[in-house]
Amino acid sequence: MSLDTTTTVVPARAAHVPTVASVLAQAFQDDPVFAWAIPDPARRRTQLPGVFTAWAEIFQPYEETYVTDDSAGAAMWAPDGAEPFAGEAGELFARRVTELLANDADRFLQIGEIFQQYEPAQPWMYLQVIGVLPTHQGRGLGSRLLAPVLQRCDEAGTPAYLEASSPHNRRLYERHGFRMIDEIVLPERGPAVWAMWREPGT
Repeated sequence: MSLDTTTTVVPARAAHVPTVASVLAQAFQDDPVFAWAIPDPARRRTQLPGVFTAWAEIFQPYEETYVTDDSAGAAMWAPDGAEPFAGEAGELFARRVTELLANDADRFLQIGEIFQQYEPAQPWMYLQVIGVLPTHQGRGLGSRLLAPVLQRCDEAGTPAYLEASSPHNRRLYERHGFRMIDEIVLPERGPAVWAMWREPGT
């Protein structure tokens, strides 16, 4: 598959929330972490759009969500010091996820609690999630989605942090200067997730 050299990345607005949710739901349908949280594939396909809608809405006020202009990819970041899931917003998110996922909600919400234990103490820009439609993967769109924020990180001297949920994603991040700093293994024979850190300018 050839690299896409024409697609551009634009900041997502409130009107982009349905696009962001749809793209990420499709991108993560077969992701190991989401498969662990929502084991039934049919249920996962049905429920992920609603989960990602709630997710996109809670991140939209930070104005650090990006989409490709062809609606094939999306990325959600949080700036240093942001706490998207704190307070009333976090409680509302948890209620919406519980309504959507029912018996799978506890496992899904547990992921965030586990990840929080591994977060570095120093300031950083956080990549919450990035995804590209399966039909468009392999064209370099993931790299394009990373570029705007990583360039700003380099200019400002700000590190970046993320959790890679698959070996494929891990390789993408490594190509952009991230290095593994910890391995997180989810309970109940869950998959491994890699905490990754990027120093500015790498």
